[in-house]
Amino acid sequence: MLLKSLGKNIYIKQPEWRELAFVEWLWADKDTMIDVGGTVDFKESRKVEWYRRMVQPTDKRNLYYLIYTYEDIPVGEVSFHRFDKEKGLAELNVKIAYKYRRKGYAKEAISLLLNYYFYEFNGEVMVDRVAKNNIPGQKLLVDYGFTYEDVSEPDIVLVKLTKEDFIKLSI
Repeated sequence: MLLKSLGKNIYIKQPEWRELAFVEWLWADKDTMIDVGGTVDFKESRKVEWYRRMVQPTDKRNLYYLIYTYEDIPVGEVSFHRFDKEKGLAELNVKIAYKYRRKGYAKEAISLLLNYYFYEFNGEVMVDRVAKNNIPGQKLLVDYGFTYEDVSEPDIVLVKLTKEDFIKLSI
């Protein structure tokens, strides 16, 4: 069964196989991908393994959703990766197609994902490694409640949100 969560202006859902065409387009869109390291070629040969790991049935370390408006327009993706069960930690990914940015979709999608991650999946910490030059991405996460952490990589900033801090944000 594919998961779905409803928000005020958007909903997130695990994609059906046919919806991978949007993922392929999103990752190939230069305007969307410029702040996150560049475009990605989502080859057919990669799709089956990726879908099994990220969507259905998942490897229990990764979970991927597409973000939709209530007009059923796909506008981006939100996911977590590399869950470490011992640390209760995973890495956040959120990406909104360039033409749909600045509408609040990312913040709402992050809330839906974190609600699942902290309350149903029982994660304890969410982190994101953001390019130093991705100022809008950093601002989004810090404004949300993530805090900067020390990292030794010159081109990366690390932000973190704990379950405890997420609960405080929700009150």
